[in-house]
Amino acid sequence: MRVLQERGSRYAEVSTRLPVKMHLYTKALAFALGKTLKSMYQDCAEQFLIEAPWKYGLRWRPTKGLTTRLSEVGSKTVTGWTQVNVRVRYETAIRLEALAAKEKISVSSLYYTMLYWWAWYQYPPAYEREQRAKALANKGDSS
Repeated sequence: MRVLQERGSRYAEVSTRLPVKMHLYTKALAFALGKTLKSMYQDCAEQFLIEAPWKYGLRWRPTKGLTTRLSEVGSKTVTGWTQVNVRVRYETAIRLEALAAKEKISVSSLYYTMLYWWAWYQYPPAYEREQRAKALANKGDSS
């Protein structure tokens, strides 16, 4: 965790890795919500800590490396993941680090899980909302 001082406030910046499509979606989501990435990350972290979705079945998601080694050739291939620096208030970062230690997972995996939850459950893409609505309608038809 890197601690930064900005306009009289302390922030922490933590590196995690996300699938490239998810990173692009979170950037678009911040724009759609009329927020900066930093303020959206802060809102996401606060809501994640309040709602505690891991207590209700959300599984911790491990991050993947940016490249993998091909066993036969010994060269590397791109995984489709990118490094993302998530900046939140220092106090929030301390709470997230404590949660990671309590759950025995890496801080990077915690941040990835948090952003996954935000993008997939709190603000799912339109195609996913449509799919969920269809599934719900089909379930209603069969009862």
